[in-house]
Amino acid sequence: MQTAFNFFGLLAKLPKIIVFIVILYILVKVIRAFVRDCFSYSEEPFWKNVYNFFDPYHQSIFSYQYRWFSFLIIIGLTYLLYKIYIPPEMASYEKGMYAASSILNNPITYFLNYIVHENLGHNMFCTFGQNWFCYFSGNFIETLVPCIIYLFSLQLRGGLFFSPALLFWISTTFYEAGIYASDAAASKLALTMSDMVSEAVAGTVKGDWYYTLTHFHILEKAETVGLTLEIIACIIFALAIYSAIEYFRRLARNDMSAEDM
Repeated sequence: MQTAFNFFGLLAKLPKIIVFIVILYILVKVIRAFVRDCFSYSEEPFWKNVYNFFDPYHQSIFSYQYRWFSFLIIIGLTYLLYKIYIPPEMASYEKGMYAASSILNNPITYFLNYIVHENLGHNMFCTFGQNWFCYFSGNFIETLVPCIIYLFSLQLRGGLFFSPALLFWISTTFYEAGIYASDAAASKLALTMSDMVSEAVAGTVKGDWYYTLTHFHILEKAETVGLTLEIIACIIFALAIYSAIEYFRRLARNDMSAEDM
């Protein structure tokens, strides 16, 4: 019986092992390519080699041609999102019931983020022990996955086409983290359980951010941390909208260049 138990236990862990090996393989390949391209002899400054490695076609938010009115658009969008989409503190609101935040906290991205949060986050890192990173890993991996996909999209010629959707996805991860970080001390939200169906009664279960902020002795700053994450979400969402403007601007410029030729 002990042998059979160990076998099926190993079988249950096999998906995690495969994912870990794949991630490790990709990481090794990326590091080798990074060292080869960034540390090879070049007349370009090292920082520029690094930038060109991650964004060879200059399609990231750092390569847009910003002008004074561009910053006004981004600041205006960020302020508008901040005023509209950040709800009041959660004392009288049930999760997902306020219409104002339905864009950044919509069911589609919530479901996708939750799968990543639990399976690639907690299920991977909590096997090493119930420490602060075990709790933090959920939101960390939830944000890291769309960021990595965004970096991969920059390796594609024409990858700017995917930027609005991917930046929007990244913004939702910050927004959801901000909601739960704000509630870390009060524990007024009913937390979704790992089966993705049932919910714990509000106040009976401590969330991930409670243990994370407690570890760093900043639980009393929970609302400030949450608000900061929500503002970052609004900035990235504003950049997502602006990236769509940048895409059509570059598309029009390329069409004009083709006609000139």
